[in-house]
Amino acid sequence: MAHQMTPTLTKIFQGQTPEDWRSSNRLTITKISLNTGQLPSDWVTANVTPLFKKGERSKPSNYRPISLTCILCKTLEHIVTSNLVKHLTRNNILYDLQHGFREKRSCETQLIMLISELANNIQQGRQTDLILLDFSKAFDKVSRQKLIYKLYKYGVQGKNLGWIKGFLSNRSQKVVLDGNNSSNIPVTSGVPQGSVLGPVLFLTYINDLPEQVKSQVRLFADDTVVYITICKRGDSAQLQEDLHNLETWEKAWDMEFNPSKCQVIRVSTSRNPIQTKYSLHGQVLEATSSARYLGVDISCDLSWRTHIDRVTSTATKSLGFLRRNIRTNHPQLKSLAYKTVVRPQLEYATCVWDPYQATHINRIEMVQRRAARWVCHDYSPYSSVTSMLENLGWRSLELRRSDARLSMLYKIVHDKVAIPSDQLVRPTRLTRFSHSCTFRQIQTTKNVLKYSFFPLTIVQWNRLPDSVVSLPNIEEFKLAVSKIHHLKP
Repeated sequence: MAHQMTPTLTKIFQGQTPEDWRSSNRLTITKISLNTGQLPSDWVTANVTPLFKKGERSKPSNYRPISLTCILCKTLEHIVTSNLVKHLTRNNILYDLQHGFREKRSCETQLIMLISELANNIQQGRQTDLILLDFSKAFDKVSRQKLIYKLYKYGVQGKNLGWIKGFLSNRSQKVVLDGNNSSNIPVTSGVPQGSVLGPVLFLTYINDLPEQVKSQVRLFADDTVVYITICKRGDSAQLQEDLHNLETWEKAWDMEFNPSKCQVIRVSTSRNPIQTKYSLHGQVLEATSSARYLGVDISCDLSWRTHIDRVTSTATKSLGFLRRNIRTNHPQLKSLAYKTVVRPQLEYATCVWDPYQATHINRIEMVQRRAARWVCHDYSPYSSVTSMLENLGWRSLELRRSDARLSMLYKIVHDKVAIPSDQLVRPTRLTRFSHSCTFRQIQTTKNVLKYSFFPLTIVQWNRLPDSVVSLPNIEEFKLAVSKIHHLKP
């Protein structure tokens, strides 16, 4: 791509070839760009790669446009992003329950908090109505003029704001697919997906969304769930009013919800839950018994059967792919392939959905047992799969899930993740078997809560030796916990 410079940069580098300033004056260019808010044209030109999301592959709307941009520009993006995040954090501007693209937050931290809240409601005999909202082309809909207004309102000014204006101005893009390029077209709205700065700009743009509603809101970037506890029939009216308020918000800020992809799920173990029809833009939202949020299938009774069915099916297909394509390779390579491709599918966000029913536990373990036979190339019915697992050094997935939960609790205790520790209460009295960091057990009467993250993990945490819970870092803690095999409740 031929490099084109703004008038300011052209004047400064007059007489130099693009190769000269590209190789020897990169630092100077970045300083000038930050000081003037001007960017070379190839910094604001993106090669777009379509990334499939879900649905029919023939529909362009089912692809996410990922912008591949100039590496040197990304370097400066990191600097501006760092300054912006520091400002937003120092002034406590970002919505606390926004867990996307933020330090100490992840899909798993968001899910732990949400499922803990839902399980507590079930324990108290309450129903929770959740609405999973779907933005239509969320990143692409952002009004740049209104984004700059919001940034200024939040106190972002000076060179950082000037550079962000330049970063968003005069942008163009072309689609690159299978070695073929489309023609360049101007991009007049949105923040570029695939950029360093784009995600933080988007978080800032939708930051005031929760202020429009009285119900609870949880966000992970544009993945939005609005929910309310239903104690009586009139409570659902508030949630519907909140949907009307969100319609007003989206119109004011040029955003758009897609009612056909929004879902309603009523979380309750009651035989006769309160049935309310919710609507958005005059369209009744689909009610479902199970909905996927941040990669985890949440069922209306908080059982994990649907999720386990899906992940074991997906993992089995991946294992089948490996078996067809890596038939005669060395066992070490096969083992690495399983641990890289298949096992992560079985272990995503397991702190949230660790099952306690033997049928579910065994179904997950069966995938690993099949993998062990494949790696060892031993399908004899007389061979011991348990011995194969021991020889491979593969611990059971059940134990690995236990380790993951304990490691997460360690991070909560030591403020390594943004999960409130209000459920971690010290007992008034310690027994002679208690260690220095014992927590009071959470009393439960229903398995939904009993086997959720906090109650289950606290029981196992309290059984750890004092020498383990007092370890100074997470790496040493994980290693020590992995050597303990007797923590099952």
